[in-house]
Amino acid sequence: MTDLSGVPSPLIFTADPKLDAALQKGWDAFAPALAEAGPKRGARWFARRADDPALAEMVEPMLETLAENLSGEDALETLFALAEVAEEVEDDLLADTLWEGGLATASELGDGDAAYEATSRLAELAERLGDLLAAAEYWIAFLNWRRQPGRTCDPESVEQAFDEIARLADEDGARSDAAMWRFRQAHYTRLLEADDDRAVEGEWDDAGAPWTGWA
Repeated sequence: MTDLSGVPSPLIFTADPKLDAALQKGWDAFAPALAEAGPKRGARWFARRADDPALAEMVEPMLETLAENLSGEDALETLFALAEVAEEVEDDLLADTLWEGGLATASELGDGDAAYEATSRLAELAERLGDLLAAAEYWIAFLNWRRQPGRTCDPESVEQAFDEIARLADEDGARSDAAMWRFRQAHYTRLLEADDDRAVEGEWDDAGAPWTGWA
């Protein structure tokens, strides 16, 4: 088991310091390190972090699938499955990194539903760790992604993203920002109720600039 920095507890020795170091740098660094390690070594490392030797046998086939292709639908499904395993063993850093990889893959595929799911998991983890702004920024990034040309997802996911951002702003004491996000949501809702195509695909904000979080 690890603490939030990814450093193994004093009672458990890492199976692979290189993978541990890459994990702390996020998905872009971890993905090539995991590919270099290979499925068997990666599975042993995964199991060692969880202090559960039996876990290696379960995750090795997943890592084999991932090794064959770090992108595409198979990779997306595998990353989500691995992230859920990491959550089950309460390895927050590993779960966060794998969800990050899942989000990147979903975004590349243009899969709005999967992007929403990964965003919700990342935001939930950030909020649980007490970083309300980071949680909101995941949702803001999701909305910015959805606003790009050709991007689409369930309108309810957009509405939920707005709800979460406004709620997080309120809880973080950013009252004026919460009001702004509710105003933006109202504009989107009017488009949706009017059956405007922009509420289903691509940009709907007249300003066109990417949205950002509060200070």
